Amino acid sequence: MDTGTQVKKQITDNKFIKDNIMRTLLYYDIFNHPLKEDELYTLLPFNSIPKSDIISLIKKCSLEAENEFASKNGYVYVKPKEETIGLRLEKERYSKKMWKIARLVTHIIKRFPFVRCILVTGSLSKNSSDKAADLDFMVITAPGRLWISRTLLMLFKKFFLLNSYKYFCVNYFISEDRLEIEEKNIFTATEIVYLKSTYNSELMYKFIVENSWVKEYFPNYILCTPQTHSAGFNVNNRKSYVQKFFELFFPGKFGNRVDDYLRNRTQEYFKRKYNNVDKAEHSQMFKSTKNVSKAHPRNMQKRILALYNDRLALYNLSPAGQK
Repeated sequence: MDTGTQVKKQITDNKFIKDNIMRTLLYYDIFNHPLKEDELYTLLPFNSIPKSDIISLIKKCSLEAENEFASKNGYVYVKPKEETIGLRLEKERYSKKMWKIARLVTHIIKRFPFVRCILVTGSLSKNSSDKAADLDFMVITAPGRLWISRTLLMLFKKFFLLNSYKYFCVNYFISEDRLEIEEKNIFTATEIVYLKSTYNSELMYKFIVENSWVKEYFPNYILCTPQTHSAGFNVNNRKSYVQKFFELFFPGKFGNRVDDYLRNRTQEYFKRKYNNVDKAEHSQMFKSTKNVSKAHPRNMQKRILALYNDRLALYNLSPAGQK
């Protein structure tokens, strides 16, 4: 390869890397969340270039006035939003308080019948909570008992917490015999990559393995690394005797009938309350099957994906994998 060809290839390669760095940063720019250099590398949509080369290029680009991103103190941000570094640091400090609350709430949730694993999602999983953020949980339940578990938790929230979602936003349930997430996109992949277990880490790792499709979006991500998926406190995986006792009230076929009844009643409730929502969108917002319960009235997934596509268009970028 002659010198001219080598230079042309390097320019092409650098543009490819820069475009993909921007694709990655723009998703987190929705949340004013600059990325650490190691995080950025993990979340890039390609894995053909060593991390050291990526970091070197980031530092070089930071010196170029015309470049669209820059790095400061190990954080990479979309220009000119350098102030987001300070915002992220503030959120990290506030998240330490939220982890203390998450620990307390976990000790409550784990005592409910048929709860097998508790996962923190949303802003706290990224240590990016602020005063406006909810505390989001995902719960994995025993097979065939998801709706019993969900209903009891919702009743607790309604009567003891006055239906407050602030610290008890338990909005996603799946059963341990159906761990793969059906909706596969950058939003769901991001949530899985940042999951934190607050109860039963072993089952969380099984969940992650069952959703290894996330590597199609983040090929540099390493499955099940404790550093990535550790909560902000020491997790107590000990099972609850209270839970075991109350599970005795829902044996065999009787428990199956109760679970089916509660699922049907919940489906009817969602249909009545949100009868003006398009059918396809309704099924995304309120997924109600034997193995999955998802209740997201604000449909944050749709909103965030739309915002992300708008940002990509603003910088003349296509989604990763498209030309």
